Amino acid sequence: MRNAGWLSQQITSVTEFSSAQFNSIKFLRSLLDEIVIVFWVLIILYWLARWQGTVDAQRDAGPNSTLPVVTLVAPENRLALGRKLDNEFIDPSLKGYRIIGDRGLFNNILGQEQTDLNNPEKPIIWRLLMERAGWIYLFPALPEKAQPDDRPPVLAIQESTLGEQMLILSPEVSKKRSR
Repeated sequence: MRNAGWLSQQITSVTEFSSAQFNSIKFLRSLLDEIVIVFWVLIILYWLARWQGTVDAQRDAGPNSTLPVVTLVAPENRLALGRKLDNEFIDPSLKGYRIIGDRGLFNNILGQEQTDLNNPEKPIIWRLLMERAGWIYLFPALPEKAQPDDRPPVLAIQESTLGEQMLILSPEVSKKRSR
């Protein structure tokens, strides 16, 4: 019964609507005010999200990252970079490889493939950025004294489909064992 009374009031209201009572200028002005308010709210939300994204990216590129520490073990014929497990002091053989692009970027990473915590000036800690569509994206974390505009290089490595590759993830760097 009560719903029928409300419905009849709404129908009566629509049938008794008079265009003389409708003030289109007030309606358009209030609509414009609301559009401007929504526009400003969206701008503020965009800048807050951009700022938060920058803060998160700087944190994850540095020593306090929430991204996992990574160790990638693969056969030597699958990677151009990397150290041999049995003799880590030998540089990788680059015979048979070709390069396109900035040779300096490659040279900056060559020789720094392993996590090195013994050098407090420049510890190298590799982190997993993401795994997508058969690719693994790794980057060396920035040291504590890095500038805010420093950006680490990202390595894209194709995942193995043959099971010959091993990816070890850890929330933190391994500790030295005392024997």
